[in-house]
Amino acid sequence: MTKRSIAKVQHYIPQFLLRNFSQGKKDHVHVFDKRTRKSFPTNVKNIASESGFYDFEFKGHKLTVEPSLSSIEAKVKPLLQRLLDLDNLSALSVDDRDLLSVFFSIQLARTRYFREQWRSLPEMLGQKLRAMTENEEQIKNVEEYMRVPDENETKAETIKFMMSAPKDFAVHFARKTWVLLRTEKKTPFVIGDNPLALQNMNDMGPRGNLGLAIPGIEIYFPLFPTRALGLWCQSHEELIRKGVQKLRSLSQAVPNLVAAIISDPPRIEQTLIAIESGCPLLYDRENVVNFNSLQVRYSERFVFSCSDNFDLALEMLSDHPELEAGPRVQMN
Repeated sequence: MTKRSIAKVQHYIPQFLLRNFSQGKKDHVHVFDKRTRKSFPTNVKNIASESGFYDFEFKGHKLTVEPSLSSIEAKVKPLLQRLLDLDNLSALSVDDRDLLSVFFSIQLARTRYFREQWRSLPEMLGQKLRAMTENEEQIKNVEEYMRVPDENETKAETIKFMMSAPKDFAVHFARKTWVLLRTEKKTPFVIGDNPLALQNMNDMGPRGNLGLAIPGIEIYFPLFPTRALGLWCQSHEELIRKGVQKLRSLSQAVPNLVAAIISDPPRIEQTLIAIESGCPLLYDRENVVNFNSLQVRYSERFVFSCSDNFDLALEMLSDHPELEAGPRVQMN
């Protein structure tokens, strides 16, 4: 695609999504910079964007994928708005979920975070190889693979990956158990510049536990200060269903014992109801803190909010200064 009448400043987080976290007629949102540890208000058109972010050269030709991204955003925007308006996952058909799964696959690879992670891979490979061997001949044979690509090469490689992502990854989003999450206005969700955040409570050892298809994976995506999507491994739903069945059986047999050993029995029932009905699952403060901490951790640099309260981000950076940038792939 040639560059004709295409926006020069190109967003890696859709503006329509950022506007959900803005306040006032001027679409202002509060921004926290992890590097400077300072916050500031600005219009959403000025953030999560770079000049020519999706423009690159290939064999002497200037190309861009900005129109393709704008096209899918135009299709996704009304779906998410309908979801927010109806406040129930029943607002989404199977086809709607498939389209959102494509959108999530692309979003996963379209950010500055993804590019920086991609760029760091050859250097990490070189460090790993040099730690494994002192044989200069072996190192010389793979030097090409350890060369850090320039900006245009990185753009071309990551954009190619991004455009092929739906056929490889969309199915993993679509097969998850989708849950609509809710919080109160006084404890809002935030959104980072790399908003698809992953979490897994299962310890997989050296293999790692954060792949889209890894058992136990949880994926979170902010939609609005009081709404978000959770895409959970189906194993979570299975455990919840079994837990509710056991809880109901025990409640009938020994109700006093259940009340004594389970601090919040209704919570399990509420989660199952949310899964089955599509209605929002209310998050308590602890859940919201966990959700927002994932947005801070996975963001490459910026976190956005409807509020100027970034105490959680400041606390996390104080304890872990390495969080100034997004997480990088580790080679064990």
